[in-house]
Amino acid sequence: MSKSLITTLGVMLLLLVAYEVYGTILHARKRPGPLSDSLNRSIWRVMRTIAFRLSRQRRHQVLNVVGPLLLPLLVAVLILSLVIGFALIYLPRMPAEFSVDPEATSPPWIEAVYFSGITLTTVGYGDITPRATGMRIVALIECTSGFALISLAVTYLITVYGALERKRAVARSFYHQAEEGADVAGFLAHHFVGGKFQSMETSLGAAARDLQGLLESHIEHPVIHFFHPREVYKSLPRMLFLSLEICSVIRSCLDAVAYAETRDHPEVRTLHASARHMLVELVDALGLEHDARKNLESRFEESRRWQHRFRVTMDGLTAAGIRTNPKVGEAFEEYRANREEWEARLHRFALYLGYDWDEVTGDRDLKYAADEEMTEFQAD
Repeated sequence: MSKSLITTLGVMLLLLVAYEVYGTILHARKRPGPLSDSLNRSIWRVMRTIAFRLSRQRRHQVLNVVGPLLLPLLVAVLILSLVIGFALIYLPRMPAEFSVDPEATSPPWIEAVYFSGITLTTVGYGDITPRATGMRIVALIECTSGFALISLAVTYLITVYGALERKRAVARSFYHQAEEGADVAGFLAHHFVGGKFQSMETSLGAAARDLQGLLESHIEHPVIHFFHPREVYKSLPRMLFLSLEICSVIRSCLDAVAYAETRDHPEVRTLHASARHMLVELVDALGLEHDARKNLESRFEESRRWQHRFRVTMDGLTAAGIRTNPKVGEAFEEYRANREEWEARLHRFALYLGYDWDEVTGDRDLKYAADEEMTEFQAD
């Protein structure tokens, strides 16, 4: 292989790393750089395939380790790529343009990789040193690149884990308001005091702002998609479901006369718009839009499940002393129309992230959705 071709390959690899750092760390967008995007999706696809062959509890345990491993793995790939890229530039000029200690003589490719590695990490043992001006400049560039990459990587890790901490805090807020599960009637009852809703608008407004902040975190750092909490209530699908279901229930199940102000409050529309926008953006970012249009169950099964959830919610509201829509048939049709708007997308999104629909929503059993510490036997 010619000297110019080897050098060209090295330069191309370095440009790829530079583009990766720009796309993944420096520039906020839904699609990260090609290396991290391929790495994240490939590893997630393999681990997800393995995990879905296990029990539900074991699945969450397996997927829970993926996210924390992706970050250091990406850093290692970037560092290794830089070492190889610069080594390809040194290789055709090794040892002619370098001073090599006679006792450290090795095959040229080993010397090139070795010198690249100690230069990138700023170790510099001195057994191999560049003599030519061009190689000295390249070595200086590599040293600076290594220092910059490590600094950016540390900053990136801190930022990602800060976003994850905020995500867990938002999840706990939903969790405690929704009867420690997916109970929307419980969420509304939580704010129903003295025959009227107290601080409901404030809570819904805070939820909308929290979702908007989480969306920005996921766009800026797409690797967050692949951090899979073992506790379902900490998952983004659960938070999105609660947000959208709360708006659906307020619009369809509450008495329009008794609670007209609550049903028509701008914060309800804001939360619904924020949650739907977030869902559409995330589904698009993960390339699930085509799959999200497919139904995973028959229309009959879907309708029966919605009817069951609707009855459970209405009974829960009545038990809490909240007046419900007296026109039950119309209320259900409005509830059905609301769920048809977003359920298919959210269903696919939850499945891609490793969660079964019934554990996200509690459609099968609200007590099941509230029990986040089940034994493996119960999880099966």
